[in-house]
Amino acid sequence: MLPETPAAAAWPHLASFTSLHLYMAGIDTCKLESGEDGQPGCVRYVARHGGGSSGEVLCWAREELLEMDHAARRLKYSVLETNMGSGRYVATLSVDEGAGGACKLTWAFECDPLPGMSMEGAKDMARVSVQSIASGIQQAVRAAAA
Repeated sequence: MLPETPAAAAWPHLASFTSLHLYMAGIDTCKLESGEDGQPGCVRYVARHGGGSSGEVLCWAREELLEMDHAARRLKYSVLETNMGSGRYVATLSVDEGAGGACKLTWAFECDPLPGMSMEGAKDMARVSVQSIASGIQQAVRAAAA
């Protein structure tokens, strides 16, 4: 939940497919690999580095934007490949109106868990990630308003 942020203010941040590194802790790199940012079919490269952005790449993924629905404030993407050993992964991120001017981020996904990780572990990881994104977006909206 983003208690101080209307959905209309949060959505542009989430809709920028290649800006994940600005909002999600632990992501150091997020860049367009092919296509046009925000258009279905574009592919982004995301990575986490050891010791900051100049360090060794610890984990990475190539992700394809499958759907972008600005009216519904929803995007859907899939992981094409990763060095983390996971199989199928498709996720939907959405920004929904909440009460009193707040909004809620939802991250729904279908996946094959990482080796050695339970589905509950995958859900916990997604929960922490969406909380990180929500906090980053809320900070960006506050900074833009100041």
